[in-house]
Amino acid sequence: MLNSVTNYVYERRKRLARTAGVVGGLYVVGRYAMGRITDMGDRVREERLARENIRRRFRQNVQDTSFTIMTYLPLLSKHILDEMDVEALTAELQSLSRAAKTQRNIPLVPNVGSAGSLESSVELVRSSDARSESSSASFLSVSPRPEASQLADSTASWVEPPQSPEAPLLEGLGTSSVPLALPSGANSLSESVLSSSVVSSSSDSGLSATTRSKAELWREVKMITVTRTLTVLYSITLLTIFTNIQLSLLGRYKYIQSVLQMERSEDAHARRQYESSAPGTLFPSLVDQDIEAFVGQRARLEEDSIWREGVDAETERKYLTLSWWILNVGWKDVGERVRRGVEEVFEGISLKSKIGAIELHRLISDVRRRVEHEITFEGTERRINFLSTLMPPTASALSHLLTRGGFPPTHNDTHEPEFTALLEETRDLLASSDFALVLERALDRATALLFDGLSQNVFVGEEGEGEVRLRVAAVLPGLARWSSLALNGMPNELVDSLSDLHEVASFSAIIYSNYGDHFR
Repeated sequence: MLNSVTNYVYERRKRLARTAGVVGGLYVVGRYAMGRITDMGDRVREERLARENIRRRFRQNVQDTSFTIMTYLPLLSKHILDEMDVEALTAELQSLSRAAKTQRNIPLVPNVGSAGSLESSVELVRSSDARSESSSASFLSVSPRPEASQLADSTASWVEPPQSPEAPLLEGLGTSSVPLALPSGANSLSESVLSSSVVSSSSDSGLSATTRSKAELWREVKMITVTRTLTVLYSITLLTIFTNIQLSLLGRYKYIQSVLQMERSEDAHARRQYESSAPGTLFPSLVDQDIEAFVGQRARLEEDSIWREGVDAETERKYLTLSWWILNVGWKDVGERVRRGVEEVFEGISLKSKIGAIELHRLISDVRRRVEHEITFEGTERRINFLSTLMPPTASALSHLLTRGGFPPTHNDTHEPEFTALLEETRDLLASSDFALVLERALDRATALLFDGLSQNVFVGEEGEGEVRLRVAAVLPGLARWSSLALNGMPNELVDSLSDLHEVASFSAIIYSNYGDHFR
């Protein structure tokens, strides 16, 4: 029996060997495949956790950005509203209007003629200025500038319809309401500017001088109102994008620092396990070599100090102090560029000329082109990057900024490597084509938001009447009101809209997830 089995195996030894080899190979391949599947599953779970972690951190970073911008706005609001004080100009116009009206009500003593000639002279002055002065008085009835809390309560509506036919047609620039539309038979508010042309020669020289002063003040109101509106639009847009850049960079380094810290903890834990669980191992040196090789590779990946150590609290505070520049200096640069553009475009626009939303949009776009582009020596237009608006252009300006921020002056303008790396990367981002694209899209969104508000609350008329056209003087209160709400509104529609813009969010995500060649 044994011999027969032996002979059977011997005769079929090759076939059995092949079968055993196939079975053993399948077993080995199966174990390897199972191991690979397990490793892939672990890797997928780790990647999913990592993606969820970075997504959660990025969402938190976006919320922190919006909160930070809102904390900056009160300071920016104070500077812009104090420097471009439309309300003070309207108060001055109000005082001039009242003085002129009082002066016209004083009986005049003619040099020649009877009482009849005096009566006719006074009647001529009154009849010529009655309508224009009454409309000017209603337009210039200003109240003190509302505080932020008052503005927050009134953000739901910009308009309050007249309570009676005798109510003022247009409230002042400093009030909380703007007109829905001017009645078709209403007199032009800007006629008060030109009322001196119909005053008879019997009026005294003091009245004509007052009228000329009013004309100059009306022009200044027009220029400053438009300039303030666009300065607010540019300043908040630039501040929003710049703050997104800052917090995205800081958030990225904090995330990397947390990952590296976790890996260092895992490395230390693995070393302790090997040392405690295998004291009699036959190959302790090989285990130590593997750990040392891993740690050495990680150290080579972290040769840059900011990637290895991250950003400490002092460097972070120092870097965030850069926002002081646009809040105190940069906005003035924007305002000056806007002022020049507004004077070139709106100088020839009369206060009593009628204008529609489409034409106003064209004028604003013309100003934007002048603000966002400059003429080169070759005579071509070039888009500017607003780098000097957002960051100090010189080392001395940077040192002055940091000193104002509470940091001691540095020797020879040298800074920590981490702070220098943040500065250089920020400047590169501001000079990039991506920033130019994001800024253009953000300014388009802000401009669209401005005209949405004007279309809903200023250029309003009956259905079927076609495009609503208002006199320029009737549009100014809506512009002034919008700029005030954009700075002090709670919640702030402009900041929220810019933060939700796809291009801004994508730009922040690119910055947040850009690790370069440091971890490849």
